[in-house]
Amino acid sequence: MRKVVITAFILLLTFTYSLNTAHAEGLVSKSGFKKLENPAVTELEPNNTKETANRIQPSDSVLGTIQDDEDTDYYRLVMPRKGQYTLLSLLGNYYSDNERYSDDYSITIYDENDNTVANSESLYDEDYGYFQGMQTSLEAGTYYISVKTNGYSYMNNQEYYLWQYIEYAPDFVINSLTANLPSPQIERKTITVQAGANKAGLHYQFSVQGKVVKSYSGANTYQWTPTAPGTYKLKVEVRDPSFPSAVAQKEISYTITAYKPDFAITSFSPNINSPSLTGKTITFSTKTNKSGLQYQYTVNGRVVQSFGANSSYSWKPTSAGKYTIKVEVRRSQYPNRIVSKQLSYEISDGKVYISSLRANMSSPRPTSTSIKWTAAAKGVNLEYKFSVYQNKKWTTIQNYSSKNYTYWKPKSAGSSKVMVTVRSKLSKKTATRTANFTIFKPSYFSAPTLKSNISTKQTTNTYFYFTAKSSGNYLEYRFRVYNGYYWSTVQDYSSSKSLYWTAYYKGKYTVAVDVRQKGTKTVKTKKLSLDIRESPNSSFNANYDIYYNYGYLKVTNYGYSNLKVTKMQFLNNGNIIYTHNPNNWITIGRSYQTYYFNPKKAVSQFSYNTVIKVYYTYDGLTYTSYLYR
Repeated sequence: MRKVVITAFILLLTFTYSLNTAHAEGLVSKSGFKKLENPAVTELEPNNTKETANRIQPSDSVLGTIQDDEDTDYYRLVMPRKGQYTLLSLLGNYYSDNERYSDDYSITIYDENDNTVANSESLYDEDYGYFQGMQTSLEAGTYYISVKTNGYSYMNNQEYYLWQYIEYAPDFVINSLTANLPSPQIERKTITVQAGANKAGLHYQFSVQGKVVKSYSGANTYQWTPTAPGTYKLKVEVRDPSFPSAVAQKEISYTITAYKPDFAITSFSPNINSPSLTGKTITFSTKTNKSGLQYQYTVNGRVVQSFGANSSYSWKPTSAGKYTIKVEVRRSQYPNRIVSKQLSYEISDGKVYISSLRANMSSPRPTSTSIKWTAAAKGVNLEYKFSVYQNKKWTTIQNYSSKNYTYWKPKSAGSSKVMVTVRSKLSKKTATRTANFTIFKPSYFSAPTLKSNISTKQTTNTYFYFTAKSSGNYLEYRFRVYNGYYWSTVQDYSSSKSLYWTAYYKGKYTVAVDVRQKGTKTVKTKKLSLDIRESPNSSFNANYDIYYNYGYLKVTNYGYSNLKVTKMQFLNNGNIIYTHNPNNWITIGRSYQTYYFNPKKAVSQFSYNTVIKVYYTYDGLTYTSYLYR
């Protein structure tokens, strides 16, 4: 037998039919057809009148037979109380009978006074095909159900099945749904929710936010302990256990607020101030303004002591580093509402590391120079002591201090050593570093010489190499250039005696070298004058016609100064075969000019291999240019 579970059947002609497993057992579907097995009531003839009606109970399933088109079957139903009544019917011989005879029979309900209460209708469903059905509200009392044809049907011995379903209306009222504590309340308080009704012996079911928290029982109270803030819907459903479908319900809203801690951390401190050494036990203690609290400790985010009554934590670190120690405090009944405080703590291995010891100026330096020495070191609570080794003995120039620098003004010359000693006040461990430094007494040095590797008259963009020379000790050289307007330092004081330099613009320049003993103020200077001319920027185009004994030279001057051609020669394999000395072949700046010449007689040796050499002056300097054919 097929079992069908239907929670929402159909909505047709304003009727809503609902079936559950118990009432749909044996229901015929298009996928198969079987007779109803074990019906609660099987029709017994004669039952053609109300007086002979078969008695049935609410919700009984019935198997009956329509013998012919004159047959009428009656059933007597007693409603113990008011309710919503649903009746469904299918024909049972063959599946096709439902479609064929669905409109040929009907079901009617009468009251005791023979008044018609409801009539069935022929309905259709995609899964179950055609059927008869009705739905109506019935008061408590006796009713008669008739099953009969319309008088012209051809049904003979046609079985039919009846299913009843009743939802009884409650005969009681829920008087109240209350809480023992007024809304709102803070989270995690236990609240007693109580329902009251005007009838004894009822069963109560409680829900919070639509979720059943206490199933039906005779207890009309529920102990509710909300764990999160919010507005909640509290609902009670009440039913008579004799009529479980008769349910009444009532709902109220209740607000739960977040618990705000009523305590504060008044102090959180270690028994040993930071920093401390590895291997030492440090105790962190927490004080609050309320009792009965729980405490939890973490180190760098890792729980090292879980929530409990102990308000202190003892820690014995084994590794150096910077740590964050945190305490969290709460009430046990509010585990998610926490007050916390944290502090930073440094643990050191006690070692001292010196990374550098430097002077603010390079060695050597003259006597009476104030030299600043600075040390860079790592460690905890460091102190610095500076000492100097001169004349075969060490002298302390700054005793242990938090300052990592000192000033030294030597009075005597010679090779010296400066030493810094760094110690940790915490561990008493030390480290040292030394640096060599030479002190000299200023003495005589000669005035410098200054030479250039090329003539001092040059064009722009020509590189000069200047060398200086002076006799004396601990000398340093500085090079400067005067451009006609101001002096510029092009190479500051250093041990280098040479300079590479070029002028990018024409003009009169002065190059100077300054010499001094390192760290002193006496300076000796040598100067050298330069005459920088404009570089030529030109092109030449020449040709000679041996047949007509005629030639030309085209000059294009891109520069700003005048260009004067002083000589032109024809060369074959380096031998001069013709020379022309022009008069007044001058091309002014930013122009071009073509010059013509006619040898006294044709230059017979002129060929494609002949090279033309042009001699010219530009901005006072002489140049040559070769033209190849």
